[in-house]
Amino acid sequence: MPLGALLDEVLTAGFRLERLVEPQPVPELAERDPAGYARLCREPAFVAARSDRA
Repeated sequence: MPLGALLDEVLTAGFRLERLVEPQPVPELAERDPAGYARLCREPAFVAARSDRA
């Protein structure tokens, strides 16, 4: 699901977005797996969001 669609669903359900975090891979990954590191920098594997009911 695209991030925008996910957020629309959450906000429509009555939640308020407090913070959105897109974790980045650790720099050591660039040495072990340059292609994987580059991909994760462009396309995060997950997004962590914290929300509270409005």
